[in-house]
Amino acid sequence: MKNQFESQIEKDICDLNRLGYAQELYRTIGGFSNFAITFSVISILSGLLFLYGDGQQLAGNWNVWTWSVVCFFQIALVLALGEIASIYPLAGGVYKWTERLTDNRNMGYFCGYFSLIGWIACTAGIEFGMGIFLTYYLELDYKDPWIILGITGIIIVLHSLINIYGIKIVTWFNDFSVNVHIIGVVILVSLLLIFGQKNSVSNAFFIRDKLNGSMISQFVQPLLMSAWTLTAFDAAASVSEESINPSKVVPWGMFYAVVVSAFLGMILLISLNLALPDLSQTPDTKLPLSLYVIQQTTGPTIYKFIMGFILMAQFAAGLSSQTVLIRILYSFSRDDGLPLSKLWRRVSSRYDTPVYSVFLAATVTFLLSLLTRNLYFITSLSTMGIYLSHVITLGAAIWGHQKIKENYGSFYLGKWGTSIRLMSFLWALFIVGFSILLFFGRTKIPV
Repeated sequence: MKNQFESQIEKDICDLNRLGYAQELYRTIGGFSNFAITFSVISILSGLLFLYGDGQQLAGNWNVWTWSVVCFFQIALVLALGEIASIYPLAGGVYKWTERLTDNRNMGYFCGYFSLIGWIACTAGIEFGMGIFLTYYLELDYKDPWIILGITGIIIVLHSLINIYGIKIVTWFNDFSVNVHIIGVVILVSLLLIFGQKNSVSNAFFIRDKLNGSMISQFVQPLLMSAWTLTAFDAAASVSEESINPSKVVPWGMFYAVVVSAFLGMILLISLNLALPDLSQTPDTKLPLSLYVIQQTTGPTIYKFIMGFILMAQFAAGLSSQTVLIRILYSFSRDDGLPLSKLWRRVSSRYDTPVYSVFLAATVTFLLSLLTRNLYFITSLSTMGIYLSHVITLGAAIWGHQKIKENYGSFYLGKWGTSIRLMSFLWALFIVGFSILLFFGRTKIPV
């Protein structure tokens, strides 16, 4: 007699068949693991710490305010996209949603290529950023780009090996990553608040009276930190075909990942701002500002311990991001959307993973890091690509709203759907605009 678990998997396979695809990937991801993949990709110990210094050094504490704004609109955005994910639980995410909502495969491809560019850059940004942090941690020559690239290459190879050997190992890493993130943030925030407080609470939210440069440049850099860190929540959707009961667990995994990350990110930002040595001066240090604050607060020994948590979280984030990128490549190839599609969509009978897509993902992310060697450039490109794919998908959802009403899944917004979709569309369009501004105007800013 079949148990509830087996019956649900059979239902999921039938639902996938009804959407036009056979079950080829290994369906083992439960609700918590689906949340964990998304939470790991968002990774406030990656994006927030990578980009903390760029906005802070220029503009004081715009970061707390931009974080608050981004959190509000990202929750609206995740609600709007979660509703669509519940209807079409397919690998590839926004690319497949746009195709189904418009009944136009070319429109799906158009959306998907932007998503693909965004996820390549997202994965490269996390791995390259970890390469930078690990170079500082090992006290190597951070001025030598080949050392950073060499470490980045090792990280990519390790991620690729784990992804080749199967989704079960990836799932375990992501479940472990949730604990690492939460414990790491709690310990770090506690240390910063106990030993590092040098400013009043009001100064944690303080914006300098005298700003260098235009108001726009002061605002957009911390906005990039917030927007890039809290994006990529549709990671859950890209592993829909490996998730159990994806119509329910995918949208809720996306939602909870954003809410928990928003809360932890806010308390981490405030604690970093409180521990800053001097808000009116830029510290003279070779370290990225976030690491400098942590080191000055905790001392060299505890700093090494805390960095261990940060690096483990960043490794898990890069692994999750590469996993999502591989699923997008697989989905595209399954629909003949890429050159040599027959190769990239081939699933290993031994590991139940698209092995050649792993090789492709590793190659393109390393090449992007090699050719740019600029974290700000990579994160701007990632933000622009992913949010532009959201704009296209939400535009299709607004146009094809009747399909949502007729085919809604377990996650349904009801009468609020139209307003939330429109607000989310305008928000994503705004982020695309400022990302283009940064991409073409500010990408020479060093890490």
